[in-house]
Order: sequence, then C-alpha cells, then structure tokens
Amino acid sequence: MAAIALLAALCADRAAAQTEEIVVTGTRIARPGITAPNPVTVLNSESIALTGLQSTVDIMSQLPQTQVNLQPSNNQRFTNGIGVSFTNLRGLGEYRTLTLVDGRRHIGSLSGRNGSGGTSLVDTNIIAPGLIDRVEIVTGGTSALYGADAVAGVVNFILKKNYEGAEFTGQYGQSGHGDAKTSTANGLIGQNFGSKRGNITFAFDYNHDTGIVGSDRDYASCGRSLIPNPASFTGTDGIPNNITQACTKSSVFAPNATVRTAVDGNGPLAYTFTPDGSSAIRFNRGTLINPPGTRLGGSIGTTVGAGGAGENTNAQLQLRTPNTRIIADTLVNYELANKLGPLETVNFFADVKYASSRNSATNTGHFNNGAPAATDPFDITNDSAQSALLIKSDNPFIPANFKAIAPGNFSIQRSNYDWSARTGTANYEYFRAVVGFNGTLWNGWKYETYFNYGRNSTNFYNIDRVENRLRQQIDAVRDPATGQIVCRDPAAQAQGCVPINPFKVGSLTPAQYNYAYTLTHENDVLDQKNAVVNLSGDVFKYATPFSGTVAPVGFAAGFEWRRENGNSQPDFLTQSGQLWGNQNAPVVGRYDVREYYAELGVPILRDLPFAKALDVDMAYRFSDYSTSGATNTWNVAVNYAITSDVKLRASTARAVRAPNIDELFSGFGDNFLGYTDPCSSTNINNGPAPANRLANCRALGVPAAYNQNDFTQAPIRTGGNPLLKPEKARTWTAGVVLTPTFVPGFTFIADYWFVKIRDGIQTLSQNAILNNCVDGSGPSPLFCGLITRNRDGSIRTVVAQTVNVGKESVRGVDFDVSYSFDLDRVGLHNMGQLSIQGLATWVPQNTQIAVPGDPTFNLYRSGVVGYPTLKGNIRTTWDYKDLTLSLNARYIGNAETFPNQTPVATGRFEAADFNDIKPFWYFDLGGRYRWNNLTFFAGINNLFDKEPPQVPFLFSGSNQTGASLGNSATGDSASTYSNIGRYFYFGTTVKF
Repeated sequence: MAAIALLAALCADRAAAQTEEIVVTGTRIARPGITAPNPVTVLNSESIALTGLQSTVDIMSQLPQTQVNLQPSNNQRFTNGIGVSFTNLRGLGEYRTLTLVDGRRHIGSLSGRNGSGGTSLVDTNIIAPGLIDRVEIVTGGTSALYGADAVAGVVNFILKKNYEGAEFTGQYGQSGHGDAKTSTANGLIGQNFGSKRGNITFAFDYNHDTGIVGSDRDYASCGRSLIPNPASFTGTDGIPNNITQACTKSSVFAPNATVRTAVDGNGPLAYTFTPDGSSAIRFNRGTLINPPGTRLGGSIGTTVGAGGAGENTNAQLQLRTPNTRIIADTLVNYELANKLGPLETVNFFADVKYASSRNSATNTGHFNNGAPAATDPFDITNDSAQSALLIKSDNPFIPANFKAIAPGNFSIQRSNYDWSARTGTANYEYFRAVVGFNGTLWNGWKYETYFNYGRNSTNFYNIDRVENRLRQQIDAVRDPATGQIVCRDPAAQAQGCVPINPFKVGSLTPAQYNYAYTLTHENDVLDQKNAVVNLSGDVFKYATPFSGTVAPVGFAAGFEWRRENGNSQPDFLTQSGQLWGNQNAPVVGRYDVREYYAELGVPILRDLPFAKALDVDMAYRFSDYSTSGATNTWNVAVNYAITSDVKLRASTARAVRAPNIDELFSGFGDNFLGYTDPCSSTNINNGPAPANRLANCRALGVPAAYNQNDFTQAPIRTGGNPLLKPEKARTWTAGVVLTPTFVPGFTFIADYWFVKIRDGIQTLSQNAILNNCVDGSGPSPLFCGLITRNRDGSIRTVVAQTVNVGKESVRGVDFDVSYSFDLDRVGLHNMGQLSIQGLATWVPQNTQIAVPGDPTFNLYRSGVVGYPTLKGNIRTTWDYKDLTLSLNARYIGNAETFPNQTPVATGRFEAADFNDIKPFWYFDLGGRYRWNNLTFFAGINNLFDKEPPQVPFLFSGSNQTGASLGNSATGDSASTYSNIGRYFYFGTTVKF
C-alpha cells in the first residue's frame, strides 16, 4: 500500500519557513504551514516508489478513500473502454471525482463504463508514477473552487518540475506464476538557464504490461456455482437452501454445437456432435445447476452444470488488460521581467505533454443461442444477431445418424470460440499544452492566467462479423451439377461465400473467415479548451478580537471558460447494425461553460488560551452551461485550533456535477447485459404483486409457455439525453487533528464525512425497466414503451436512457495516524529512524436509490463486495543510513455476497452456504539501497500469494447477475481483490 505522508512531513524540509506560504488542494489562498480548510491526504513520490507499482490507478486503489476504481483488472469488459483507468473516490462513481494535474484540468477520456463520446474522466494510466512529485486528495466539497465533477472530491497530481540534473530508472517485475510481466523505463532531465531565471525539465516514461488471461490461474479456469441443497431447498430451518459446487461448466454450450430443438422425444439440448462433426451424440449436460429459487430439472434455462461435456468458458476470460504506454512531458519556467509597471514579477510557464496508450482485450466467442426467428431465421432484422442458427433439413453437413431422427429443420446454438474470439484493441493518443503567465503584483497579490488545450484521439478496433454473411455460410446445399457443397444463395456465392460445417470443432479456413469476419474501426476525438484567470492575496490585516494579534483576511477570485467538443464515429457496419456486436451510433456534441468564483478566508481569533486560531473559509462559484443553464455551488469551512496540539475542523458544501458529452449527446447503441425477465414462466409468479405481473404480461401478449433465453443477455440500448440537468449534492465534514507536543512525531487525524446526492444522472437498469413495466396495477406506458419483444415473447431490446432520477447517500470516517521517531529513544543507538503510518476508512452507509418509490432496486452497498465497510493499511518503514526497508499491511474488511437478505428467525443465513467473505490481509515487502549515485530497489507484493475469494459471486435479487469471484475478470471484485498473486519487482535508479 502506498504510504501516506502528512502534509506536515511533506513540508518538514521547508520549515525554515514557519512563515513560508504554500497552496494546497482545497483552497486557492496561500497559507502558512499546514493550515487548510479541508481534509487533505498527501501521497509523496517516496511513498509511491515504495509500492513498486507502475500503474497509477493500482496505487490509488490501495488508498482507503477509493473504491471500485476502473483499472487493468476490470476495464476489459467495456468495448469502448479497454485499458482506461479512473479513480473513484468514496465509490460514488468516477464521474464524481475531479482529477487535476498541477491544480489544472486535464483532457478527459472518450471512454468509460457508460460508453464513448467524451467525458471529464482522466485516464490515470497516462500519468506515470515516476513523474509524480506528490498526490493531494481532498474528499470534502470542492466544487466551489474547481467546478463540476468534484462531488466526491479532488485528486490532484503534482508533477516534478524545476528539476536540475538527470536521473534514469529501469524496473522489471512479474508474478510468481511467470506472467503479469511489467517493464518500465523512465527518466527526468532538467537544466537551469538564464542565470537561473529559467528551468526546463523533460520527463519520459515507457511501460509495458503483458496482462493475465483466465487460463493462467487454476482458480480462474474452474467455475463455481450454487446448486439447490437437497437437505433443505426451502423453508426457514437454518439450513442453507443452496450450496457451492466447484468446477462447473456450461450446460448449454458444447465445444462445437448443441441442438436446441427437441429431437426424438428428448427435450432441447439433448444432442451434440463428435469433434469432427461426423456423428451426433447425446449431450452430457452434467448435473444441472439452477439459479436459487428454482428446482433442479431439465429446464433449458439452466445454464451451468457440474461435470458433463459442456464448454469451459472461464479460461477465455481476461484477468488483466495488456497495456503499453509512452509519455513525454516538457515543463518550462522562466522569469521574464521584474517591476514591470504594476507587475512586480512576470513569469512564463508551459507544460507540453504527449502520451499514448495501447491496450487489447480478448473475451468469449461470438455466440449464437436463444430462439431463432419463426419465419425467416436468416433475416436478423427480425431478431437479435445472437439468435440460434437454423439448419435446414437438406444441409449436407448434417451427420447421417442425426438426419435419420431430425424433425426437418432444426436450430443449433454455438459459442463459436473455435471460429473467432471477441478481440478488441484501443489506441489512445493524448496531447496537452498549458501555456501561461504568473507572478506577483505591486501590492503582493498573486496572479495567474493560462490557456489549457487538450486533445484525445482514440481508435478502437474490434474483430466482429457480419451476421447475415455467417448465416449464408451456415445455409449450405450440395450443387446438383458439381456435387460440391456450396452456399445456397447464388448472390452470396458470387460474393465469395464459402460454406461452414457448424457441427465440426476447429478453426475456419482463411476464405471462410474472411467472408463473414471483419475488423471494425471507430475513431473518436475529444477537444478541451480552457482559459483561466486567478487572483489571490490579502485584502487587509486587522487585530483579531481579545488578543490583538494581527492576521490577514485572504481572498481569491477568478474566471474560467471551458469548451468540451466530442466527435465519435463508428464505422458504417457498426452504425447500421449488420454486425454481431454492439450497434453504436455517432456521438457529436459540445458544450461551453463560463464560471466565476471567489474564496474568502477570515481569521476570527488568534493566540488565546482557548483558541490558538479560529478561521472561517467561504467559497462560491457561479457556472453557466450552454446546455443545462446556470447553476451555483458554495462551501463554508471552519478551522479551530484549540491549542497547537488539538485542532478541530468542519465544513458544509453544495456541489454539482454537470452532464458530460456522452450523457447528453450519445446516440443509441447496444450493450449486451444480463437481465431477469419478469414475464418468463419461471418469474411470473414472483415480484411484489404477482397477480399484477401475470395479468400485465398477458396483456402485453407474452405467451404462457415463454421461458427466458438460456444465456439471459439481450441488447440493452443506451443513449444520451440532451435535457439532462446537473446533479446536486450536499456534503458535510467534521474532524479532529491531534499533534501532541509531548509525543514528538505523532499525529492522529479523524474526519467524519457525509455526501448526499439528488437528481443523480444515471441510466436505469434493464431490470428496473422490466419490473416497473409489469408490476403496477396496469402496464406502465413509460417503462413498457422502452421494451421490444420477439415473437416468442423473449426480450429483443430494452432502451435505457440517462435521466435525472437517482439519489445516493454515503457517510463514513477517515482515520490517519502516523508516528515517526529515532530508534535512539528505545535504546537502539545509531540504528536510524522508524516510521509507522496507518490509514483507514470506515463506511457504515452507502445507499443508492435507483428508482425513487421502488425499493426493489435500492442498492445497500456498504459491506458488499467492492464496498468494504472497513478498508485500511499500515506501513512500517525503517531508514538506516542508505538503506530503507518497508513492510506494508493492507486490510479489506469482510464483505457480503447477498447484501439484501437478512437472517431468518433461526439467526442463520438461509440463501446459501456462504454469505460473508472474511477479511483479507495483503502484505508487501520492499527495500531501497543508495550507493553513490545509484539506488537499487526490490520488493514483493502480496507476499503470501493470497488468491481472490473462491465463492460464487451471486448477488440476490435483481441488483447483480451471477459470476464467480474466483474466475471473474470483471466487476467490483476484480477491483478489490488482487488477481495477480505474489508479485516480484526490482530495478535501479541512476542520478547524475
């Protein structure tokens, strides 16, 4: 875990300087020492180096203030987000964390959890750890100072600058499994010039991470699922209704094809085929495993089985995204003039950066399953591209023994992984230039003005297939003239159609592959222009009451203009919906915002027996968006130093988050997500009002025999909403800082915080839409109008548009404790210094109300996987002459897997044979040795090779879909528990 250095430690070597004034994140007023209006956590470069991590988001993920970050272990699940990394303070969502670089905005990303088009999210993967001087994290309300997106707080990366000399670092690391290999080379070169009036610093960084796939881990290649407990499937007897079954496989997909049609008196999925496709055989589905709440049996809805001959899809998952990044950054500072009229000093500064990030992801095949169209199964305009493949009775590839029993035409389903995996790459190119002037005025006030330009150009490439073409290849006949097997459609033959034997396992020939499969391309561009003017200084000084101590009233004000312009252009095939994968529409839009802010710091009391210092800080910002109109934010903070040993602080604020380009202007595109259909025969008698559900489903024309699709995925059409308004939040903080003079080097900080959000911008979940359609007194026109069904009653699409409906509330306490002392104190003379630093966050409440008035979709996330109630770390560091050794203990509290179920009267949990994931401890060991101009370092992270929890990751209700923690490459678990295992690293830094 990255050690946390208090700001006092950061400034210790500046202490000649009890009068030195600094500016920290959370205020724009320069202040002496470490007084700050909001809680600030500082992570310095030495602490970063001790982690051995070369992914900035991996470092941030170890901080207790962050939860469910998007990072290499879970970003591969987003087609338009492969490889991006975002920080998520408080688990409130990345969109509510504002990421700054040197206190200034950074060009955002075109990608994220919600799609593409343009966001404010900063990809921390392009902020190299070796370039960071320190990171300042403020989790109070700071929207009034920095603008929208700072609802949860601000992460401010301060880069190294004004550097003189040169240093180069090379590092290599890999897991104990021989994978997750990382190679890093970075350097820093700086030179003063112009009689030390100027400095130019150049920094570069190269990093390559090979990633991990599921087959690299035993636990990831073997699924785990729940099966009904024969001893007690229902009731409240205190015996678990479901038990864990290890090493499960698909019970609907075989390595080649399974027959979906009922054949020879047997139900669906009774047959599969030999690997060479020459003969039909019975499909051993294993012991079928049903979701909790249904009985064992031959239902086609059963998707996994214990044992059997089904396909193991777990090994196809990717556990960590491969990535290659290159960063080059040049920083220039030069004092242009002194005493130029009212300008006491005039300084020029610039920061010009280029960065590229290359990422790739591989997932399961382009599967075909579910019911085919009733009339023309080759017309995918009538059904989803993932529909089962219909085989006509005269297809010459049908094995003879199956042709004898086949009932004419029949349908098959296939994972198609042997034909082609779903593979995508994402290439991100970033350019950012900040150019400006700063200095002091004749009266000592400070000024700054700059122009900030950023551009993100992204290219997504995905292997996909033209679905109509594949179906033409499957629809084969024997040419009566030549006896050759050909595609049935003469027009397809003329275009080069080569028939495929769907019953055979194996790769396609180049001719077969090239006819249906294609490489799609999407080009996205996001531009950011940002002009800023800041002014700060002391308005006046006055004698504070009772003591007469003279103190200044600080003031800061400024103006900011910003324009965000996004243009996302999928290729023609993707836009037209001819492909198997997501149908995406262009996203074109922009917005401007003009903002004015002011901050006032007022000293109330000084140097009294009961008040060493009492200050009040106030800030206000007015923002006018070209899209959503005017809004405002404010902040009030009180700092009360009772003595030099005891300080109290509190604040309250109003924050906002304005909608991004993707939320406003995204065209509607498809995401294939899991769902639970309330109109399925297995669910129609459930819900808060089963009678309403049954009547409404029948009124909508859903047939009584309809049972939900095996794979339980459908195109969920998501898109933007230009009528969105900013979401609003209220935040409160209250804390205590203890620095007892009788225990030198000891600091204790505790801060309570509370964030409450309303009018949250969110996309309603597919399950919320489906249930609200049919669970009322009649079919809801609002929700039912967002659902389209196929002829057999199955879901064809669900339209989920962003709306201002959500509410969230999160509260907790941050603890920060550090103690540093010379070992001479304990009798170990001349043995150096020992530092112990601990950080923890306790979060007893984290509630999301997705659909106000419908508690079915409330998420109570505190203590759920990904949102531990308690998270923390303790780092112990020993410095002895040129040697530094560090041991870090990271703690993740226990987590529930069925968060919305409560124990029955027996006091025991009924749903499954597990509920709690026990607390996790990770231990990291690192060391550094300095010899002349060389520094050698090495370490081991996850010292005891702790594996992720091995339990079925199956949340109850409709809040989550099933997956396995052990083999899941995605989701909240992957961002919480390490799937790398024991990790070794070593490297060298040379300084000149």
